[in-house]
Amino acid sequence: MLVESKLAAWISAGLELYKSNPLMIEPVFYESSQTGFPSYRAPGRLDDTEKLWLADEWAGGRLRWAGEEFPILSNTAQQLTVEGDPSLIEPVGDYLCYQILPPAVAILTELFATEKFTVLTSFAQVPTQFPAFTLRLQSDAQADTYIGDSLKTYATDDGMEFAVRSQAITGSYLISIWTVNREATLFLYAWLMTYALQSMGQFATWGLYDVALSGSDLDPALQYLAERTYTRHLLFTCTRQERAVTTRNAEWVSGLCVRVLMQYATLHTTLHPAMD
Repeated sequence: MLVESKLAAWISAGLELYKSNPLMIEPVFYESSQTGFPSYRAPGRLDDTEKLWLADEWAGGRLRWAGEEFPILSNTAQQLTVEGDPSLIEPVGDYLCYQILPPAVAILTELFATEKFTVLTSFAQVPTQFPAFTLRLQSDAQADTYIGDSLKTYATDDGMEFAVRSQAITGSYLISIWTVNREATLFLYAWLMTYALQSMGQFATWGLYDVALSGSDLDPALQYLAERTYTRHLLFTCTRQERAVTTRNAEWVSGLCVRVLMQYATLHTTLHPAMD
């Protein structure tokens, strides 16, 4: 199984999926402090006394309330300053919760809509087109050690015999994100991690199991990096079954000779046709 090719196709499909469905980008940056119930609403203002926001962490984002959105100008620990008047709109039904969309949502949405991404499986210490995703094998190792061979044999009705030897192999694949903007690199890494978690069921259909994810900014080819090239790496580790199959045609008996020794006299005959 060529895992690198599968992962490259998976990344390309994910880029198209999120480009066509920008609402899917919102959960990438979701955290529990982005939703709640307002304690007070006034022109240009919404308060939530249950929150402890960082100063201006939502500036440039949007407040979603009662089906409308309000640009966020600034915020304190428990107050959002917005354009518009949230107090003029009342929620419909039982859904009384507000939602904050951080600035990263708009930035990543625009990045998907405007940029052309390159996905490479060929070895490239530094890609020549940005933004880009590169994939390379970091290690392959035998997952389990058996006493003897893991061998199974099969036969078909037409006389074909199969011998299947199988072995679990654990591989680690380095998925690198390359951009010329540090912020874009961080946002694409967050997207890739979320997309991978959503795809665990799909990985299982490929025959991959024990999937594990880890990340790092430590680049193994640091001396080759150009100035103002930003990268972050996701290490994708999984176990797969590799199989080696050998086949052979059964040799049918074309004749059977029976010899009988009676005292010192030898009698022999040949039986036809061949016996099953």
